[in-house]
Amino acid sequence: MNAESKSITINVWSDFVCPWCWIAKRRFEMALADFEHKDLVQVNYKAFRLAAGQKAAPIKQVLVQKFGNEQSANGMIQAVVANAREVGLVYNFDTMLFGDTTKAHALVKAVDDSYTKMVLSERLYEASTTDGRSIFEESSLAEIAAEVGISASFVQRAWNDEALPSLIAKDEKEAHEIANGVPLFVFNNGFYISGAQTVDAFKQALQRMHLDAIEAESFQGQTCGLNGCDN
Repeated sequence: MNAESKSITINVWSDFVCPWCWIAKRRFEMALADFEHKDLVQVNYKAFRLAAGQKAAPIKQVLVQKFGNEQSANGMIQAVVANAREVGLVYNFDTMLFGDTTKAHALVKAVDDSYTKMVLSERLYEASTTDGRSIFEESSLAEIAAEVGISASFVQRAWNDEALPSLIAKDEKEAHEIANGVPLFVFNNGFYISGAQTVDAFKQALQRMHLDAIEAESFQGQTCGLNGCDN
């Protein structure tokens, strides 16, 4: 198989309550849109829960507890908001919640159609981050799913599917074997990019994979892990 026909598989781990994940997703999408061989790229989105088992709480409260003081928490918030603005995203930290996203991830995993999965994922980010809506309660999630054409019966079947939590846990185990936080992008099971890297960094990674120049190295930026988010 020559470089012109070589496929590129990218596995992406993220969480809907991760402050840096939506930014990284948008930067990656911008890089992919400009990639000459984007038709050869297959993107697989995988689940990761930053707050498994934790009750939903205001994210500003969570960040103050993580950093130990309000000033440091506000510094991170300002950095996230500024980076988000650069790629056209709106972050409203006053209404954002942080908690266990098992139900949201299970719903996304239950969707087979790749386009619907993509639209639902984007809507979950927007609902949680911009609109201040809960993605933790079943009633709120069902309303969000309905907005992208997913029926209430499908939603209920997804939450009753006992196999989906195991698949989420499997995704997380794979991620922990590679890096310590999300967002995480793994290219052709070769090198990885962690964090909200620049659009140019994603472009370079795509080009490298297209040319099959795989090296054992990685690029790291701002990430969120089980103990909180980096500045």
